[in-house]
Amino acid sequence: MSVEPHPLSGCVRAGGGQVQLWQFLLEELAAGAPGICWEGSPGEGEFRLCDPDEVARRWGRRKQKPHMNYDKLSRALRYYYDKNIMTKVPGKRYAYRFSWPGLAAACQAQSAEAPPYWHYLALPGPRPAPPAATPHTDTESSTHTTQASHQQTL
Repeated sequence: MSVEPHPLSGCVRAGGGQVQLWQFLLEELAAGAPGICWEGSPGEGEFRLCDPDEVARRWGRRKQKPHMNYDKLSRALRYYYDKNIMTKVPGKRYAYRFSWPGLAAACQAQSAEAPPYWHYLALPGPRPAPPAATPHTDTESSTHTTQASHQQTL
C-alpha cells in the first residue's frame, strides 16, 4: 500500500530539513495508515501504535534505515518528551500523546514561513493558538541593516 506524502511535509521541508518522526506519525495518522490509530478524539492528541513493528518498518523505509525496529523508534520518541512535543500515556502500552502547543513551537522553529501543522490535519474541535510571534521593531531592523552594511565595507 502506497501512502501519499501529507501536505504537512512542507512544514519541515520548507526549513530545508528532513522529515521528522513526529511529522511522519502525524502523516500516518492523517492517512489512516495501518498499525497506528487515534485513541479518542484526534484533537486530544492521543494515539496508539497498534502494530509498533509495522510502523517502525515504514519509518525505516522512509528514512532509508532497513534495520529500524520499535526499540529504536521508541528511543527517538523519548527524545520528544524533553522537547514537550509528546508524552507517553501512563499505564497504556504503545500509547502516546502529542502536545499541540509543543508541536506548534517545533514547527515554527523549523521554518518561520511554513504554515502551522494543524491546518493540514482534519482534526475536530478547537485548534491550538499559534505561538506568539516575537515583535520585530524598526529599531532592530535598522540596527541589523546598519551592522550588516558596515561589515560589508570592512
